[in-house]
This record gives sequence, C-alpha cells and structure tokens, in this order.
Amino acid sequence: MTAPERAPLGAALALLLMLVSLTGALSPLLMALAVALLALLIGIAWPTLLELPSALGTRIVVIAAGVLGALASIVAPERVPAISAVVMVCAVGVFASFAHQMVRRDRRGLTASLTGTVAGVFVSALAATWVIAQANAVEHGGTSLITAIAAGLGATLLLDATSLPGRLRFTLSAVAGTAVTAVLAVVLAGISPLLAVPVGLVTAIAAASAHLLVGSSLVAKEPVPSLAVAAVPVATVGVLAHLVVTLLP
Repeated sequence: MTAPERAPLGAALALLLMLVSLTGALSPLLMALAVALLALLIGIAWPTLLELPSALGTRIVVIAAGVLGALASIVAPERVPAISAVVMVCAVGVFASFAHQMVRRDRRGLTASLTGTVAGVFVSALAATWVIAQANAVEHGGTSLITAIAAGLGATLLLDATSLPGRLRFTLSAVAGTAVTAVLAVVLAGISPLLAVPVGLVTAIAAASAHLLVGSSLVAKEPVPSLAVAAVPVATVGVLAHLVVTLLP
C-alpha cells in the first residue's frame, strides 16, 4: 500500500519543538505555546478524523484540555507536581466529555462520540508532557536531550510523509529517526551510545506507529483530518521525552 504524499506538517511541528528547546530560560513558556498549537490542530481535526457526531462540542473539549494542560504545566509546579496537574486536567476533560454528551439534543452515536472525545482529551492534554520535560531539562541542564528527541521525531515524520510503500516507509523512518536521535544524544547530550540507541529506537517507533494509526482512518487524506495525522505523533512522543529526561542522569 502506498501512502499519499502530504506536506510534512508533522516534521515541521517537531522542528518547531526542537527550536524551542534551544531558547534557554524562556523555553518552557515557549514550549507551552507550541503545545497549545498542537492542541488546537488536534481539536480542530479530531471529530472529523473519527467521524464523530456533535463535532463542535468535541472540538471545544479537546482544545480546552490541551490548552489547560499546557497552562497547568507552567503554573501548577508552585503548588503541585506538574504531572499531577496534567492528570487532573485529563480528569476534568473526561468529566467535560460526559457533560458534552448530556447537553446534546441529538443522542445518535452517543458511545462513539463519548469514547472519541475522551480519547482526544488524553491525546491533547498529554502533549503537555513536552512542557514538563523541557522545564526539567532546563533545571538540570539536559535541554540537548530534548533537542535530540525532537530532531529524531522530525526525521521520522519527514520520511513518513512520503509516498513510499508502507513497510519500506515505516522501516526507513524508524531507522532515520533512531539514527538522528542517537547521534545527537551522544554528541550534544553526552549520553552513552548504549542508552542513546534505545531512546532513538523507541522515539522513532512510537512516532511512526502513532502516525500509522491515525493515518489509517478512511478520511485521513482530507485536509482537516490530516492536521491530526501530523500533530498526534508529535503530541504523544512528549510522554517519552518526559520519561527520558526524568530517568536518565
């Protein structure tokens, strides 16, 4: 199966995160703005991608969850751990998803609408882990690791936007993403190759798999749904970036 050629928006978004990671003390705030942009793109595209009823309500809930997650990750650390604040935003988003279904006049597709909205809430809100990872990296001097992960993510998504056959495209994108992440992690962050290669491999496979999953929708080729196809892999890799920055010395 051959993938349609798309503008490499996902790679551009990853490049944006990479550039933000290089901006020093302002980078957590700028990363929050970038995550809010991801939330906006995901929220706009999500109900169309999943062909959900009551698209406007779903858009509002998903965008609000992502923006609040980004805001909470900046504001909350003074009172509670940032990751706890993001989890609370996810919980509020789930409640808002139920409330959205309760106020609908037309209850057709209720289960699909609820589950689809909840899924969008988690994808959008968990993008805030990029902000937490960047803040931790600035505090402990590990911003180069975020740069390496974002660069590898960009390389993966750039190749994933080509029209190569599916298996070849997945393999090449995984190899390229692994190589870029590992080399930059070794050169810029001083990470051991024995650690850098697994980090690169997990980054590339996670991004390529997320891209393949959301791109498998029947409407994924259309302009609006393709926004989510680009933004979702970028958002989800934030969880990995947070784990790597937290766990690696």
